[in-house]
Amino acid sequence: MELIFNEQSAISPAKSLTDAHTVVMQYVQTYKEAKEHGFKKIRYEKPFDQITIAPNCTLNDFCNSNRTLGGLLLGLARHPFIKDNTPEEDRFIENNFFIDKNGCRIPVEGLGVAFLYKSIAISFAFDPFWKQIKHRLYVTGKEAGDYDIIAISHPDHCNDADFLEHKDRWKPVELVESKILPTNKRIHLRDDHGKDQLEAFAQRLCQSPYVIEIRNSIPYNPHAKDFIHNITNEGLIEIVLVKTDQGLGLVLQSTGRNKRETEKIANILKEKYS
Repeated sequence: MELIFNEQSAISPAKSLTDAHTVVMQYVQTYKEAKEHGFKKIRYEKPFDQITIAPNCTLNDFCNSNRTLGGLLLGLARHPFIKDNTPEEDRFIENNFFIDKNGCRIPVEGLGVAFLYKSIAISFAFDPFWKQIKHRLYVTGKEAGDYDIIAISHPDHCNDADFLEHKDRWKPVELVESKILPTNKRIHLRDDHGKDQLEAFAQRLCQSPYVIEIRNSIPYNPHAKDFIHNITNEGLIEIVLVKTDQGLGLVLQSTGRNKRETEKIANILKEKYS
């Protein structure tokens, strides 16, 4: 689990070495607090000698002048932002990332990487703008949309509800199994054309320990191409039999307690039953 450095937070460095020292100290304390939540490293794109923290002073200069803190910061650093030949690298290329800062839309990299890795960014608090924890990330490209991103800059941020909610995205997904026997799982389907085919398929789905019941049929989707038609945060999964002419489908209740668990269950069902 790694924090992602927000390079935009170093665009306006401190005006003096004294101020820079105060901000870097806070940065280190912020990391230490995040460490209690499982974050072990900080990922950067640029080397420390290219990150300015005060006039004529880089982060590397600071590390050389303060061996204790410098050694800690250098030991935490990981480069680059994104590992080569990974899905995240492809996604980074396929999209562009922006935020609105003081009325101007500016491109960002670190906050975009935090989005791709479902991680959290860490900022220097040189600029009061970065004292807020939540920012709106605007993405153009394949994953176009608006997303909330978390960037911590103060130790107290690690007790903030937004931080606590977002950091759970790092946790391994642990699925629970239904205690209902397959033969006792409820199957409810409408008396539509194709019910027999859906009934047989529902019986197969009920063999999965992650299926609680079959809730109902769903409207025909003759043009659907994806086996998984939709999922919800509450564990509902809509499935379409894409090889049927009508696009027969049903909705089931899974044991998923949130969207991440439901997505994983959906992938398991797709692999086994599609």
